[in-house]
Amino acid sequence: MRDTFPRNGQIPSLDGLRAVSILVVFASHAGVSAAIPGGFGVTVFFFLSGYLITTLLLREQSRTGGIDLRAFYMRRLLRLGPPILVTLALGCIMVWLGVFRGEVEAWTLASQLFFYYNYFVQFGERHEIFGSEVLWSLSIEEHFYLLWPALFLAIQRGRIGLRFVLVLLVASLLWRWVRFVPMGHDELLIYISSDTRLDGLLYGCLLALMQARGLAERWMPQGAARHGVILVALGVILASFVLRDPVFRSTLRYSVQGAALMPLFYYAVTRAQDWYFRPLNWTWVRQIGVWSFTVYLCHFAIIQAFNAHGLALGSLQMVALAGAVSLGYAALVAWLVERPVMRWRRVWAR
Repeated sequence: MRDTFPRNGQIPSLDGLRAVSILVVFASHAGVSAAIPGGFGVTVFFFLSGYLITTLLLREQSRTGGIDLRAFYMRRLLRLGPPILVTLALGCIMVWLGVFRGEVEAWTLASQLFFYYNYFVQFGERHEIFGSEVLWSLSIEEHFYLLWPALFLAIQRGRIGLRFVLVLLVASLLWRWVRFVPMGHDELLIYISSDTRLDGLLYGCLLALMQARGLAERWMPQGAARHGVILVALGVILASFVLRDPVFRSTLRYSVQGAALMPLFYYAVTRAQDWYFRPLNWTWVRQIGVWSFTVYLCHFAIIQAFNAHGLALGSLQMVALAGAVSLGYAALVAWLVERPVMRWRRVWAR
């Protein structure tokens, strides 16, 4: 059984998938939500994050024989911290200048900086900068990464098997059903809660582990049949957009999308030369993917500011104008903020 796990270098198509994800989210916030479900873009981000982090942990373990947890969390801090701090600081200045709407309030900012904003908005009084609401998803990711390294080590050391990951995926689905049906929690609360959305990252983690063990290649067709698998996966995702049943949307939808993303990601990475995956690896598409995190942080605030100041823009015009401003801001942050920090990230990566 040949191992298809990418042991070093850049993983094909991943930056392109980031670009697609941010485009989906961006278009939704710009007013094209009837055609493009922005929540699915966040689901793809979750999957991608789990896949990438697990791949990096597997590479570190293969290279060093273990995992340096202190270095892991320091890399996360250096990756997320600078863009978030700069973006929130500029957001505060823009509110004080009257460019952005909303309020600057210490407790809300603390919840965003320390990654408990998704629960703060459920139980606390909200006073955020308009457009900074997107930070709920970062809270979910960081809550997951408090748990995943320990679980990863337990799996790799043979204390638990991959079946335990499947048990967690089923348990997540059942817990969503419990919260929505017997407990009566609404769709939004389930959408933004860590305890109901962590499996979005776990599906990506599972794919990376399966690749490392050669299971993905064994279970997914490698010949022409792969085209059929890709079409079926896309059909399942499209069906999840069309089905509007409230119970499905708050429970099974996330599980169905996570499972359908597994073959799509697998083939995008291992079959990047196929014609329908080649655009994901175009230089300009990859560059958007590299900037996608900062674009995600700033884009909704920029859209909100344009709307608040009465710019009469259609949805496509909003995408174009706010997109240009967001990409310009992301490029500046990459050059002035992230580039100087990069050397410290490289130190911790070693």
